[in-house]
Amino acid sequence: MFGFNGETKGLKIILEGIACNHNSGKLTHKQVRAYARCMLAIFKALSIDTELEAEIKILLFSLSANGIPHYDRSFIASRILELLERNDKLKIEETNNHF
Repeated sequence: MFGFNGETKGLKIILEGIACNHNSGKLTHKQVRAYARCMLAIFKALSIDTELEAEIKILLFSLSANGIPHYDRSFIASRILELLERNDKLKIEETNNHF
């Protein structure tokens, strides 16, 4: 996908902004939903461990849903960040096991 290597660093930056958006912060509901839909569109290109894929995907769908308050979107984004951190640790462990 245009030289994209599946890195999740940019995704994390966006999710951190959403996670800190508790009570009608800088991002509107429409903006958060747009980000979530875009993240879902590139999800297949991300390097996500299969163990975590399903949960991250359903959380991204939830993040993009209509009618969810900012607090809940913030919570969902925080949970996705936790899972992405776990994903990074799994990738490091996998790399270390190959040596």
